[in-house]
Amino acid sequence: MNVRITAQDPLRLPCDWLLVGIADGDVPEMFDNALGGLLRELVERGEFDPNGREVTVVHPRGAIPARRLLVVPMGRERTAEAVRRAVALGGRKAKRLGGGHVVIAPLQEIADADAASAYAQAVAEGLFVGTYEFESFRRKQEGRGGPLTDVDLLVAQEDQVAGAETGLAWGRAVAEGVNLARTLVNEPANVATPARLAGVAEEIASAAGHIRCRVLDEKAAAQEGMGAFLGVARGSDNPPAFIVLEHRLDEFPDTKPVVLVGKAITFDSGGYNIKPSQGLWKMKSDMSGGAAVLGTFDALARLEVSLPVVGLVPAAENLVSGHAYRPGDILHSLSGQTIEIQNTDAEGRLILADALAYAERYGPRALVDMATLTGAMMVALGYSLTGYFCNDDDLAAQLEAAAERAGEPIWRMPLWDEYDAYLESKVADMRNVGIRWGGAITAALFLRRFVGSYPWAHLDIAGTAFADSDRKPPPPLTPYGATGVPVRTLMEWLRALAA
Repeated sequence: MNVRITAQDPLRLPCDWLLVGIADGDVPEMFDNALGGLLRELVERGEFDPNGREVTVVHPRGAIPARRLLVVPMGRERTAEAVRRAVALGGRKAKRLGGGHVVIAPLQEIADADAASAYAQAVAEGLFVGTYEFESFRRKQEGRGGPLTDVDLLVAQEDQVAGAETGLAWGRAVAEGVNLARTLVNEPANVATPARLAGVAEEIASAAGHIRCRVLDEKAAAQEGMGAFLGVARGSDNPPAFIVLEHRLDEFPDTKPVVLVGKAITFDSGGYNIKPSQGLWKMKSDMSGGAAVLGTFDALARLEVSLPVVGLVPAAENLVSGHAYRPGDILHSLSGQTIEIQNTDAEGRLILADALAYAERYGPRALVDMATLTGAMMVALGYSLTGYFCNDDDLAAQLEAAAERAGEPIWRMPLWDEYDAYLESKVADMRNVGIRWGGAITAALFLRRFVGSYPWAHLDIAGTAFADSDRKPPPPLTPYGATGVPVRTLMEWLRALAA
């Protein structure tokens, strides 16, 4: 897809599609006048809802050079999130109806170069994330639409072009990172193995001189003392991989790095506490946290972010075999603490425990982990909110601001010290589960036992990482399959730290 930014009159440009946005109570007069009042008539007759999710196709029949208009809903205000959603909805509609050349008319008022950059970033994220399709394993079918070949993003004035190009470059790079994470999660577990994730990490590093990659195999992890990580991995014939990515560490030797940790269980059967068959296929998505770290580093490889960042991805399968770990086993973690296994389906916190302990050697400025960790978080917050726990109010404020800018809502949950008692074991330093109630909280408290005295946040993305057909309403940018959460939030946060 070739995307250009120009300051031209949208009413004079020939194209297959002209995308025009209508907000609540805000019908753009220029287009309405050119079409003889048709747009206002659509709204007044209830044939178009500015607060809805439907795109209306209008045929101007020669009134303007565009063959068709895509009239997209902008909601109550023309915010960055409204722009993302509108462009995603319009882009998908154009693809379904044959694709071709799209012109995006200005969807927001732009005050200065910074506003132009933010606007173009939102358009790019809506366009590239919103029109993504996972079709690696489907034969091409005739009559299923066509690609968007060219996109002209219009701004009102020539002096806005440079700022918009900066935002377009950032938004496209972030969107590519999001889509890489989505592809890895969407791939079946017989493809997206730990070795596959390690290979992707090495490809990211090889394409960027400012990123280094190391992969610890089973032997190296054993030498490190990663007994919790390896305990989970024992049941699979696919060997585990502990992936380490380092971004610009050599350039900032006196600066503490940010460390990102992502859970990557490439398939989770539940082990001997085996999961029910309903929805078991979706456990290929239990590596969404690790995929998000890889997607973030893919974006970092394409952009100039002056910040040392470390990514840790413990990748393994949790399967049943004669070698698999059992309820009642005791594992020795990298931190030296012992863990009594009372449920083999609480495996994600075990591999994270060793990754969080490994992170301590970097002396992090801040540590953020992300994981599809608990069904309890989905019970608490549903599909649309990522619950997070944090031991530092400043870090919490930074993440919430980044999530707001990214359009990936998060909600802070309590690290309730009293519930620590539920993790007490009579035979080890702790057990790996509490009781049924407050399960997301006790899981976070378990992780906290492996974190040093630095700012730390844990994002439980169990509900937000994957959109199944029962998710209502479907996410506008990612209506089905992996969502790539929280790559956009992480990139907004890292950009703010670097600034």
